[in-house]
Amino acid sequence: MVRVRFAPSPTGPIHIGGVRTALYNYLYKLNKGGRFILRIEDTDGSRRLDGAEKYIYDVLDYYKIKVDEGPREGGEFGPYRQSERKEIYNKYIDLLIEKGLAYYCYASKEELLNAREDKSFSYNSKTRMMFKNSLSLNDEENLSLVKKKKYVVRLKVEADIELRMTDLLRGDIKVNSNNLEDKILIKGDGLPTYHFANVVDDYLMKITTIIRGEEWLPSLPIHKLIYDALGWEMPNTVHLPLILNPSGLGKLSKRDAIGNNYSIFPIKWEELDGLKEKGLPAEAQLAYISQLGSSFNNDDIELDVNKMSKKFKLSSLQRGGARFDFEKAKSISQKYLSAINSEFLMSKYPEIFEKLKIAFPGNAVEIVDLIKTRVSLITDFELELKPFVEDPTRFDIATIEKVLRAIDVSALDIFEENIKVNSVDTIKENIYKVSKEKKLNFGKLMQFLRLSLVGNLSGPDVFFIIKMIGKNVTLRRVNSLIEKIKKQ
Repeated sequence: MVRVRFAPSPTGPIHIGGVRTALYNYLYKLNKGGRFILRIEDTDGSRRLDGAEKYIYDVLDYYKIKVDEGPREGGEFGPYRQSERKEIYNKYIDLLIEKGLAYYCYASKEELLNAREDKSFSYNSKTRMMFKNSLSLNDEENLSLVKKKKYVVRLKVEADIELRMTDLLRGDIKVNSNNLEDKILIKGDGLPTYHFANVVDDYLMKITTIIRGEEWLPSLPIHKLIYDALGWEMPNTVHLPLILNPSGLGKLSKRDAIGNNYSIFPIKWEELDGLKEKGLPAEAQLAYISQLGSSFNNDDIELDVNKMSKKFKLSSLQRGGARFDFEKAKSISQKYLSAINSEFLMSKYPEIFEKLKIAFPGNAVEIVDLIKTRVSLITDFELELKPFVEDPTRFDIATIEKVLRAIDVSALDIFEENIKVNSVDTIKENIYKVSKEKKLNFGKLMQFLRLSLVGNLSGPDVFFIIKMIGKNVTLRRVNSLIEKIKKQ
């Protein structure tokens, strides 16, 4: 059975790169009928943030990504927090030390920092004997230092080994062990490093396919050495391409997002808004994120993860970096909102449509049917619905001045004369007829009508607004703006 895992660290909010990793793992699991495991990699206590693990679950729940095994769900291969698995790691580190494949290192941070002043320095088979460790000291000295528990445990990397690995996306990879350091496996606090815990957990949790970000590709040779040292077979691996900023010139960052008025987070984290708060629905978010580095969901876009999974293939993944484009995400959202059932939409976002439903209990669906074709984000509804639920308080002064240069304010009585006596369906036709008789600029008249109803020149069809709000409200708004103009 296929078993995949999503293994974030609770050191901050997961961003859309983490979401993509979780999504691809989940789609692969659904496609293969396997299991999706959530593992919290929290061995770095100094960087752990309160609320970060809860945020991980909140995000997965928001996207309806169901965890089969994890800290909340439990499972036969737990615990699923690395901080709770120390005894397990101790068992396997002792095994490596006994086999002579790992060793105690007593070098201080100061010694190592001094050594690394030489930019070419590497702690490896050529330099390890320069430092105090269980390979360079005799048994008595080792025993004395081990008892003080001031050590780390390093992997013993033999010289001149040609390592061969395969990544399902990038093909065959060859690395000579002379280019690798004796990586730390157990830190001074007794907890494992990412490298060691990752390998032990993936093996014991029976992970069959590792799908993770490209930033972990340099770790692959070290992981291969650890697997080999323990006599275990390495799972299949896939390293996803980087997500780049909109310019394509660097990794996507919070600074880019703030500067360009979008977010790299799915939902709100502390004072930082997420894509949800920016107005991008979860379905549109996932559909767009699924395209960042793959081609499987570019045509006939699926928004439902179950339908998405039927199309998902590892062979559709791309090697090159994927440029984040919020405008493209908005276009997916626009298509989603245009197609969604209006009653369902109103029930899904009750806080947005509450005023509308109160003001138009019988026509709310008709109004949303029109408005939803004009918006890209959920947050756009607030502005688009304003003309239906409240009188404008701010006006586009520059456009009003242009109208008044073409039409004298006294001629604006044309609206009251025609709106009062004509039906809503014939108002436009009659105003046009009278404007021709009085030689008034019909285009500017229509601009003034829109300004009085909306406050600016954007928004839904003016006569649809009039039909919904009625002639009395329409006249009130028109006359209110005329009075404002006359008082100036």
